[in-house]
Amino acid sequence: MSKNKPIRSFFILIFFAVLIAGFIIFNSIFNGKFLNLSNLTGVMTHAIIPSFIAWGLSFVFACGYVDLSIGGIIVLAANVASSLGNQFGYAGVLVGGLGVAILLLFLNFNIFVYSKIPSWIAGLGMAMIYEATAVIYWKNIMSKGVDLNSDYRALGQVPGIFIVFAVGLILAYFLYNRTTIGLNIRAIGSNWDVAKAIGIRGNITLLAVGLISGLFIGCAAFINISYNVRITAKTGLTSLSLIFQPLAVLLLAQVLQKKINLIIAIPICAFLISAIFNMLTIASIPSGTWQEAILGLCVIVFGIIAQRNSKGVVK
Repeated sequence: MSKNKPIRSFFILIFFAVLIAGFIIFNSIFNGKFLNLSNLTGVMTHAIIPSFIAWGLSFVFACGYVDLSIGGIIVLAANVASSLGNQFGYAGVLVGGLGVAILLLFLNFNIFVYSKIPSWIAGLGMAMIYEATAVIYWKNIMSKGVDLNSDYRALGQVPGIFIVFAVGLILAYFLYNRTTIGLNIRAIGSNWDVAKAIGIRGNITLLAVGLISGLFIGCAAFINISYNVRITAKTGLTSLSLIFQPLAVLLLAQVLQKKINLIIAIPICAFLISAIFNMLTIASIPSGTWQEAILGLCVIVFGIIAQRNSKGVVK
C-alpha cells in the first residue's frame, strides 16, 4: 500500500471533521436554521450548477487555457434551451442547452488554436458577441414566451437535478482520470513540447477540450434555466459574474487535489462555498455587497494558495 494513502485518508477525515464541527457550531448559534433538511437540500441544489461549470473549466484550465466567454455561452444556451423546450419538451431543453454550448466551445477552441490569440483576450471578445447574440435572441424569440414551461422543469428540481448531477460526476471523473484524452489534456497543459515529442496531437486534443467542456457547460445551462425558469440576457460583460463562484470552487479544489481527486473535490468545494453563502444569508450579511466582496476575496486567496508552488508567470 502506498505510504501516501494513510496520510491522504487522515487528511480527508480531519477535513470533514472540522467542516462538520463548524456547521454544528454555527447551527447552534442560529437556533437550528442551518442544519435542517429543507435548508441543506437548498444548499446542495445551489452547489450543482457551479459544479458543472467548474468541471467544464477544469478541462479548459488543465490544457493551459482560460476562456472568459463561458458565462455568455450559458446565458445564450439557457435561453435557446427554454424556447426549444417550450416547443419540443425535454428534447428541446437538452438539445438547446447541450447543442449550443458544445458548438460554441468548439468554435472558441478553433479560434484559440488557429488564430494564436491569447485565449483570455479571445474569450472576452467572444463573451461580448455571445451576450449581444443572446440579447437579440431574447428580444426576437424569447419575448414571445420568456419562461420555461412548468411541465419541463424537472431537470432543475429534486430529484431530477440530483440524478443529472450523479451522471455528470461519473462522466467527469471518467473523462478526466480514466481516458487517454484526459491524460493528453493534462500533458499538454504541463508541457506542450514534451507532449508533442511523445506523439500527442496537440491541436486535435485542444479541439476535443472544446467538445468536452461544452458538454458540462451545456448541462449547467439547461439546469440553470430549469431551476431559475428565466435568465435575462444583458450586454456589458455581465455574464462574467456567472463564472466567479465556479472559479472559486475550482481554485479551492486545486488546493485540495493533492489529497482529494480534483473532480471529486469540485462538488465538495461547491457545497462548502454554497454553505458559506447560505450561512452569510442566515447571519443577515447583505448579498450584492459584502457577500460578493467575500466571494472576490475567496477567488484571490484560493488562487494564491493553488499557485503557491508554481514558478514563473501563471497563465
